[in-house]
Amino acid sequence: MTAAVAARAAVSFDAQAADFDLRAGLPVEVARRVATVVAGLAPPGPGLFLDLGAGTGQVGVHLAPEPVSGGRARYVGLDLSAGMLAVFRRKLGGVPGEGGVLVRADAGQRWPVADGSARLVFLSRAAHLLPPEVLVDEALRVASPAGAVVVLGCARSPRDGLRAELRRRMRQLLAEHGGVEPRRAGAAQGKIAGALAARGGEVLPETTAASWRVVHRARDAVAGWRAKPGLGGRTLAPKVQEEVLRRLEDWIRDKYGSLDVEAEATERYRLAAIRLPKHSEQDKGTR
Repeated sequence: MTAAVAARAAVSFDAQAADFDLRAGLPVEVARRVATVVAGLAPPGPGLFLDLGAGTGQVGVHLAPEPVSGGRARYVGLDLSAGMLAVFRRKLGGVPGEGGVLVRADAGQRWPVADGSARLVFLSRAAHLLPPEVLVDEALRVASPAGAVVVLGCARSPRDGLRAELRRRMRQLLAEHGGVEPRRAGAAQGKIAGALAARGGEVLPETTAASWRVVHRARDAVAGWRAKPGLGGRTLAPKVQEEVLRRLEDWIRDKYGSLDVEAEATERYRLAAIRLPKHSEQDKGTR
């Protein structure tokens, strides 16, 4: 991520920080359950819990104090947006260092974390926003010599549900409007897992950490995409983004008669985990 792109993304997320949880948040009980499952995937022993794209701390606020095998880990949350981290700090009580350390940093560059210091690298709904090669190299650099795990989390809607249908149509419109190819969270996770496996990592079976019932509304989905910095994980000119969403609204009205169409669905929070090799195993793999 170039400095200019990073700056634009930070400003955009800063603008969303105040109402981000209301618009795109996980239910509190779901976030708490996710944190418990993620902490349970970390190997025992000393080392940081590193949360990339920590945002407003939807999961991190529960992960920070999570007790784990071998004692309580030190939580470090990184995010590019000062506004998002300000919301997170309020959740932690505003006391510096209490419950964890939050750092404003671009996770698309070298992470401000010491070599061999982490036993968990966690990304919640952020893997598709980072350069895979940076994530892989940095995860292996910061991994504890005794072993560590990378955990990639994302929320998934039913493939035949309303939200999934709207997302598919939005991506079609992006492709038609200048050939913009959206980033896909699942594809990004697969690429990262494959790259880590090629360097000695062990891909663990994907699991569902939590599920919950929601009501998806077309109007809310479009409003959420309109508030985001770009679409499909891509930075767009505001004029292009608005044109795509206007065309999406027209399509919804033609198909459903109104933007107020809604449908119930079961959302699932899925975790993909890759156990990283111990340093001795990495050394063997490079001989």
